[in-house]
Amino acid sequence: MARPSRKNMDADTPTARDQLLDATGALMTEQRSIEISLSEIAERSGLNSALVKYYFGSKNGLLVALLRKVLGPRMAELQPLASADMPANEKLRIHINGVVNTYFKYPYVNRLMHYLLTDAGQEYGKIIAEEFARPLVETQTAILAEGQQAGLFRHTDPLIFYFHLVGACDFLFFGRATLDHVFGVPEVTQDLKRRYVEHLYQTLTQGLAPTQGE
Repeated sequence: MARPSRKNMDADTPTARDQLLDATGALMTEQRSIEISLSEIAERSGLNSALVKYYFGSKNGLLVALLRKVLGPRMAELQPLASADMPANEKLRIHINGVVNTYFKYPYVNRLMHYLLTDAGQEYGKIIAEEFARPLVETQTAILAEGQQAGLFRHTDPLIFYFHLVGACDFLFFGRATLDHVFGVPEVTQDLKRRYVEHLYQTLTQGLAPTQGE
């Protein structure tokens, strides 16, 4: 790929790539939408929009890179959590808190993953499934199996559990219009996030608890 003209592009600026990613994430958070244009990204970052193609190949490439930047550190924490020396129910609490915190800090991530999985083409769907969904499922499966072996959880289908937890976390942030217009709560606060984590934990662990005779 030919290097674009350097005029007004700052192509060799060490932080240019991160500037584009940070601008994209900030715009999505502020607008509560993933429908942002390259011109908006360029204006927010102070860089020429041609740099998106230079660094990422395409706008979709930029979106994948954004997910890798914000979710990569969280993905790296999953395996250490699964193998940590603590009861499975405590691992589950930490995991739920981590998922909700991720949506709280980056409320656009699930909508972005939905888009890349369904509308951006098979290439991107495979990336999202393998790099983000699969590690989450594997960690949850390991925690559920450990809890079952320890007598803390009954047998639970990891597929059902995954969609239950991720769907519950996603909708709190995706459903902000309902939150505002129905409940009079304009945004997800730290206190609401904390109460939501506790509610999810209590609801899930009570549902996972073995029944008599199991």
